[in-house]
Amino acid sequence: MFGKKTYQAVVKFQKKNGLLVDGKVGAQTRRALGIPQKGISAKYNETVKISQKKLKQWGYYKGAVDGIYGPKTYDAVTKFQRKNGLRVDGIIGPDTRKALGIIEKPSKTEYMSTSGGVSRNDDIHLLAMAIHGESRGEPYVGQVAVGAVILNRVKNPSFPNSIAGVIFQPGAFTAVNDGQIYLTPNEESYKAARDALNGWDPTGGAIYYWNPATATSKWIWTREVTLKIGKHWFAHE
Repeated sequence: MFGKKTYQAVVKFQKKNGLLVDGKVGAQTRRALGIPQKGISAKYNETVKISQKKLKQWGYYKGAVDGIYGPKTYDAVTKFQRKNGLRVDGIIGPDTRKALGIIEKPSKTEYMSTSGGVSRNDDIHLLAMAIHGESRGEPYVGQVAVGAVILNRVKNPSFPNSIAGVIFQPGAFTAVNDGQIYLTPNEESYKAARDALNGWDPTGGAIYYWNPATATSKWIWTREVTLKIGKHWFAHE
């Protein structure tokens, strides 16, 4: 379990080895520790790759053209949408694909950050990925609570209005930053995602959560704690 002592040990190791000192076991820290990258692989999508290529040519995208939808792709898509008068949601939906000049239809068997036409199964899968990456090992109700916070953000005008937009909002979730979101979700994560989508909200409307043993953001400590579930603290505003 990643607790306060593990966090402190990681920080000491990072300082000693000239790494970014953030207490996260990210890609660079894993390499320095000699940990293989097995089990952490993103979902490739051809339409995402085509979008990345076009956005890179036009100066919106600075990352690798790899067909993997991550924070850099989200940032590039939203910039493109804002510049071209499209709905700014970070989603490569029909209107955005049309504006990008993409004609072919994406495969229905591959998950992609899509528009309002996204299937419920895709929503469940992406939400389960986030729940697994952020809260595996937490009590079941705590896993549902994490899913509920994501869905509460979708409804809140201060956040992106789609599940993909909320999850891939730059800097929003540690699991996206360190790649743990791409670990294969277990059945419990899928069940928690379905329960959250079906309306179960153990938090009563919270839009923030954090682990006090590992949180490094000074700002998050300004939030008023309204609920504690497992190792996570929750706040409504």
